[in-house]
Amino acid sequence: MHPSVRTILRFIGASVVGYLVIALGQTLVLEVGLKGRVGPNSPFPILGLAAFGTIVSGLIGGYLAGWLGGPRPMFQVAGVLVILALDAIYVIVNHVGGHPLWYHLGGAVTLMAATAVGGWVRARSTK
Repeated sequence: MHPSVRTILRFIGASVVGYLVIALGQTLVLEVGLKGRVGPNSPFPILGLAAFGTIVSGLIGGYLAGWLGGPRPMFQVAGVLVILALDAIYVIVNHVGGHPLWYHLGGAVTLMAATAVGGWVRARSTK
């Protein structure tokens, strides 16, 4: 296999795996653990647990994508961030969950920042 094809496949694979790990983490926390009771009017402890789960999911997904991506971890994380941005746009445009815009944007920004930090931690650990 040509090296550039291998690089492209690695980029796509690492990005998709990172995103899937994040989606699985979010589902486990928000839907299984908190039973879908999370929204802008939820009690603070529920919102705190949701935020904590979001951050942990992002950190793990970003780190894993960076690890799978090889020598340029932040390049792989950029792929995950593109997928997360497309996911956020879909959620906002289709008004999924019926929550206000600030709620969706806050969740998306938190998740994307945690994902970037996870990739950054992986990049720093390879030096």
